[in-house]
Amino acid sequence: IEILNSCSQNKILPISIINATIMTSPNNLVRFLPFRSVAEPSFWLDHNSRKLNELRLSEAGVPLRGFFGVTTTSITTGDTNNGSAIIPPGMRFDTSGDARRNEWIRAHGTIHSLNTIENLKRCDKNKFLNEACLPSLLACCGVIDGDGGSIDDPNVALVPITCITYCDLKTNMTVYWFAFPALSPRKGCAIAYSTNTTTPQTRLIDAWGTNECRTLSKCFHNFRVMQEQQQQQQQCIEEEGTIGNNDVWCPPFFLLLPTLKDESTGVVIRKMKCFALNKETYNSLSDEEKQSSIFGFVDPNTTTGTPSSTTTLAVGWTLRNLVAYLSLSLGLGGSDAKFLSFRLPFLRRVDSSESCSSDDDMNNSYMDVADEFDKNDEGVGNSLLLDIAIPLVSDYKWNNDDEANDDIYTSYRCVGWELNKKNKAGPRSIDLRPLVSPSHLARQANDLNLRLMKWRALPNLDVQRLSQLKVVLLGAGTLGCSVARTLLGWGVRKITFVDSGRVSYSNPVRQSLFGIDDCKEGGKYKAVAAAESLVAIAGPDVQSEGVVLTIPMPGHSFGGGKDGEAETAAVKKDVETLHKLIDESDVAFLLTDTRESRWLPTVMALATDTPLINAALGLDSWLVIRHGASSSALASCGQSQRLGCYFCNDIVAPENSTRDRTLDQQCTVTRPGLAPIAASMATELCVAMFHHSLGNCAPPPEAKRNGSAGSYSPADDGTSPSSSALGLMPHQIRGTIVTYMMMTPSVPAFPSCTACADSVVEQYKKGGFEFVKCV
Repeated sequence: IEILNSCSQNKILPISIINATIMTSPNNLVRFLPFRSVAEPSFWLDHNSRKLNELRLSEAGVPLRGFFGVTTTSITTGDTNNGSAIIPPGMRFDTSGDARRNEWIRAHGTIHSLNTIENLKRCDKNKFLNEACLPSLLACCGVIDGDGGSIDDPNVALVPITCITYCDLKTNMTVYWFAFPALSPRKGCAIAYSTNTTTPQTRLIDAWGTNECRTLSKCFHNFRVMQEQQQQQQQCIEEEGTIGNNDVWCPPFFLLLPTLKDESTGVVIRKMKCFALNKETYNSLSDEEKQSSIFGFVDPNTTTGTPSSTTTLAVGWTLRNLVAYLSLSLGLGGSDAKFLSFRLPFLRRVDSSESCSSDDDMNNSYMDVADEFDKNDEGVGNSLLLDIAIPLVSDYKWNNDDEANDDIYTSYRCVGWELNKKNKAGPRSIDLRPLVSPSHLARQANDLNLRLMKWRALPNLDVQRLSQLKVVLLGAGTLGCSVARTLLGWGVRKITFVDSGRVSYSNPVRQSLFGIDDCKEGGKYKAVAAAESLVAIAGPDVQSEGVVLTIPMPGHSFGGGKDGEAETAAVKKDVETLHKLIDESDVAFLLTDTRESRWLPTVMALATDTPLINAALGLDSWLVIRHGASSSALASCGQSQRLGCYFCNDIVAPENSTRDRTLDQQCTVTRPGLAPIAASMATELCVAMFHHSLGNCAPPPEAKRNGSAGSYSPADDGTSPSSSALGLMPHQIRGTIVTYMMMTPSVPAFPSCTACADSVVEQYKKGGFEFVKCV
């Protein structure tokens, strides 16, 4: 209702209001049947995706292409003479792109995607229509200078389209309003039939007879074949997105010279010919040819009926701009001209390999005319000859009294806004939710926040790369659940959990991927339950897997007892599986709850050059660290300073931390708010790393004292070698919620580290499981 009110305030003069005025005016006024938009759902889905990923905040027009043909289904029962039962022909819009379909007629224009529904309401529709379409129309008509290209071709410029739309990307609702612009004479100067004739409309078969109708059908077909051949020879291929390309579409207009016979002998003096409609062709005609020429247009309106001196049939909307072209460009204003409303039962597809038919070829190939004795049959014979009085050039100037004002936007006006389904001035809308699968809706909704970031805040955000990352989470507990949920928010879709524990009743309140049902009957394996939960949360588009595996740890012996061989084989398999998972991943997160369980993944990550993000919790403090890259990886990136790992600050080798410990010492006892903070920091550090040109080889920022003892505040002005598209890339992030402080120190690698020293990594590469067994 608000949109309709705003339309009324703007005094929009849409198609059917003009049409209604004409239909109630004197009988000599030409009645036009407007187009109706037929936009396929795929068109709107494609446009919404383009708005989200490409256009973003831009409201500038982008190329829009539509097409229409002729069809026998454009009328219903009723009195077709007064137009009350006529369904307007459809202008179609889909995602077919530039597919060659020369059995259709092409329309060109722009579509403007507005950022808010308020912008659409406030938009001055008449001003918008004039600014969008007047330049091309007037350039084609010679009123203003054109570019000399396809925009000056009447077969392109005289069939314009435009659209304004608002895409609600959250609800998948699209509001749109199409227009089919036409130059309009000023008030009191409507396009009318000639007053020099008593029959402004005549059926072609009544005027010419069957043979000439067949000749016309053949002549037009040959004209189209020649157009196709000429276009193929020229190989006129323009850049994608500009008007015109190497496709040949059926021309909407043509210039026709009818057969000329000697009145006394009946001898043919001039055979019927079809020409491309343009100023150069028309000016090349002799005075006699200009006098007898007929201006043809393919009429999408196939309404049948018998016109008379008192009743006329509605004609196609494209005639409006054709009449304006004749007045403004060809200088025929103030004279009478003959038009052909060319009505075909259908348009045939033509091929450039076809040969033009000879004059003697009058076989059934062109039997698409009405039988002379059965004039109700559809065919070329139902075409209409129209005698129309061409308005003067001054009739198209709305500010004729103000000669000093040469502004084209006030001198000339366009009409053509489409009416909505209620036949009132206003836009239409479409709900796309029922047209797409739930999984698609889920994926689109999940990524919406990321796509919107690219609009203004983070234009360099690589959403596509994040969606393709393959991540392995070593640990599916409190940290693992939080990291996985945050990764989902960043659009990561390939997540593998590694854990050997089961869900207990103490887990769901702290670990967000589990529920009470996961605890029953001894509890599900955490890795499996977490993977299933991710799919349930984000949809089947998520590729999540749970791997039940115990990470071999220093100080935890195996292979003893009567089942020693079987235990050794199981541990060996776990080592091989873990190595493969880390090697095949783009990044690994180390989120286990014991110190010694972090040793082997640290060694494996360096051995496979897999970036590793480590997160650890204390009672009220936390640590996030990106382990430094290997020496060989650093050398390939031109870097020399290797950063330390989780174990570089310790001089004691990892050992069994669960032996001789009470329950509170064995469990990860930590304040509940700590894990989400650490998990978020770990994930953000990972995402920043994949937006740095050096990846994990990026150097840490230079720490600067800000005057407070023990605190660091590195600033990111975009010039630091550590800067990524998302900010700086620290080596470590240490925080505490006792004082609510956070530091980002950088620690170089310890050459004799028990985990990341080159000698340790080389021994693992050589010995593999045998080395692990010795540890």
